Amino acid sequence: MIRTENKPMAISSYPRLLKNGGFQSFLWTQFLGAFNDNVFKMIVQMKAIELGAQSGSWLALAGAVFVLPFLLFAGWSGQVADRFSKTKVLIFTKSFEILFMAIGIWALASERMEYLLIVLFLLALQANFFSPAKYGILPEMLDESDIPRANGLLEMTTFAAIVLGASLGTLLHEHWKTEPFKLGGLMLGLALLGSLFSLGIPKVKASGSLQPMQWNPFAEVIDGTRRIASNRSMWLTVIGISFFWFVGGLFQLDLLMFGRETLMVSETKAGLLAAALAIGIGVGSVIAGKISGDYVELGMVPFGSFFMGVFALALAGSSTYEWALIWLSLVGLAGGLFIVPLNAYLQEKPEATEKGRIIATNNFYNMIGVILASGVLYLLRDVLSWRPQWIFGAVGVFSIAASGLVVKLMPEVFVRFVLRILIHSLFKIRYVGAENLPQKGGALIVSNHVSYVDTMLIGSVTPRFVRWMLWRPFYEAKWGNWFFRKFKAIPVSQTSGKDVIQSLRTAKAELAGGELVGIFPEGTLTRTGNLLPFRRGFERIVDGTGGSIIPVWLDRFFETPFASPRGNRFQNWTNPIRKSLTVYYGAPISKPVSAPECRQIVAELGSRAWTERKVETDVLPLQFAMVARRNWNRMALADSSGKEMTFGESLIAGLLIGAWLDREHAGEQRIGLMLPSSVGGALANFGVAYANRIAVNLNFTVGAEVLDSCIAQCELKTILTSRVFLAKAKLEALPGMVFLEDILKTFTSSQKLAAAFRARFMPVASLTTLKPDDIAAVIFSSGSTGVPK
Repeated sequence: MIRTENKPMAISSYPRLLKNGGFQSFLWTQFLGAFNDNVFKMIVQMKAIELGAQSGSWLALAGAVFVLPFLLFAGWSGQVADRFSKTKVLIFTKSFEILFMAIGIWALASERMEYLLIVLFLLALQANFFSPAKYGILPEMLDESDIPRANGLLEMTTFAAIVLGASLGTLLHEHWKTEPFKLGGLMLGLALLGSLFSLGIPKVKASGSLQPMQWNPFAEVIDGTRRIASNRSMWLTVIGISFFWFVGGLFQLDLLMFGRETLMVSETKAGLLAAALAIGIGVGSVIAGKISGDYVELGMVPFGSFFMGVFALALAGSSTYEWALIWLSLVGLAGGLFIVPLNAYLQEKPEATEKGRIIATNNFYNMIGVILASGVLYLLRDVLSWRPQWIFGAVGVFSIAASGLVVKLMPEVFVRFVLRILIHSLFKIRYVGAENLPQKGGALIVSNHVSYVDTMLIGSVTPRFVRWMLWRPFYEAKWGNWFFRKFKAIPVSQTSGKDVIQSLRTAKAELAGGELVGIFPEGTLTRTGNLLPFRRGFERIVDGTGGSIIPVWLDRFFETPFASPRGNRFQNWTNPIRKSLTVYYGAPISKPVSAPECRQIVAELGSRAWTERKVETDVLPLQFAMVARRNWNRMALADSSGKEMTFGESLIAGLLIGAWLDREHAGEQRIGLMLPSSVGGALANFGVAYANRIAVNLNFTVGAEVLDSCIAQCELKTILTSRVFLAKAKLEALPGMVFLEDILKTFTSSQKLAAAFRARFMPVASLTTLKPDDIAAVIFSSGSTGVPK
């Protein structure tokens, strides 16, 4: 039976997610909060620059004050998020922003730096308690498949708010620096609006944490650190996120100096530099959510880090304002690719009762990264007298080196992502029924085998690694052994019985342990595109494990260069530009099935696949016409009599017969055919199709009574046959029979020329009006009485 934890994957999309009113309220709440905080923060920083002249001391102090609450009270914020409903935490903490912004008006009016820093500290304190609940509520109010896209939108709006808030703060300081009540009034209004939006956030229950409240906030951070350090993947994720905040903090601080000293632009234009970074982050975050699909794609992380470094180096070498805007937007785009999967992973990985603690601990280390950025700015700027562009260059080199480290730490994730992007660049792939793959628990994937990339295609819709059973010589090949070992493939021998039994036992153990296992029961790549008989090994794998079978059909992959037909491997490459292909996942099979039964289920998926992808030209006569035009002079038909015809000759002959039927037998819906499997029989069938009629192929071996009944039921008035055939089969001519020999003699030169012109130059779709849903043949089955049913 299927395990209860085998919950199917849901299907997510940005439009569906954005229709969620509660999620919209959540986005607006956090966007307005982050936007408001950074407007005020930028105003404080601009004041710091004015007071500090060329020194970065006041600027570094302002940056440090904003992150101090995340260090002092991170433990408390995590405990609050775990003990109470995250919805209530968000609403309650959001209301404090109104009070702090009211105090901010007084601080702005005083023009005292000390008071401004106090308000900045209070806003950071509110953000500290808001953050764990903000990130932790996503898995509680959304489906798991929504998490990557939700994080894409969350990061887009958060970082857009950060940098757009900084940009507006620059503009407001430049134009309203002497009008504190206008500045403060605007921010107070935004705080009120954000609090109203928070009331629409979906209500979630408390996570159920039973941990006692620890009044020492650092004790909670220490416990969270131990928990994170015990899990290598979570620890690396926290390091990656903190690295992003370090780079972001350093960039934001250095941009002010870069615009002022290197580009020599106004405060307004310096603010637009930050806006370019925000736009890039927004676009990159949405792209990251789109690429991830319904699961977290960590393979993007090294790509994001690498291109952050490349574009940071390009920014360091730019000397014009326009190019600086371009490179900054690209740095932001790469940053979005980097941070979205990391945040999504950290939300999904912890248990529900510890998400707040883990996220708060992560925030603690993130803020250490930001403080480190302030310290590095002070060191490089004030102590070593580095120019702003040199700092960007150093960040670029560091980011590129970090991407190499990430690849070394998780090579299999990186390789899988590269292959996934490559495959999706070559083909337009549609996944149907992907929700049938379980998120947890064991399942055996059973698929047809048509190409060398089948394993990658089938597993690309799930974050889980599939343990594929592979032919041992293929597994041990030097070019792929490292890759297959990393992906824990199971080698299978076709010569050693003991090896086969051991491989089946290994696969069974993996399945019983809750893993996804994949097998191609055909045992080899198809050489014809047809489904081969299934071997029975998979029956032994699934027996007694409690795992289900997931049938899969790969549709049209035999038409790609990755397939292995006889002869030229590229002969079916008829549409090299993103051919449309489909992967069909069938419903889980929980009951025992035999190899023939399982093969039938997979074959039915293939039939459904063809039905869903068919178009008006998917009828035999039109497909034949398209092939004939590409292979005009190649041989198409031959039979035992020695008769041979090229594609071009066959198409012309079929059109001639069709035209004759239109002239001589107009109004007849069905045309009978009594011909053997021969060139003449094929041409007659093509001719009937090109005349837009239904071909009724009569079986001359059923006897006179049954044959007469067939003719009567189908109301046949005309039957195409051949004198030579009737003589050899010793059959009597029936009423309505017309002989192909006689028809061929009636064609004039002008008729042949017209048919040749149609065959070669007329639009293929005009050759027949038959559609895929039309009845193209009538099939009879005989009962015990010999009368057709």
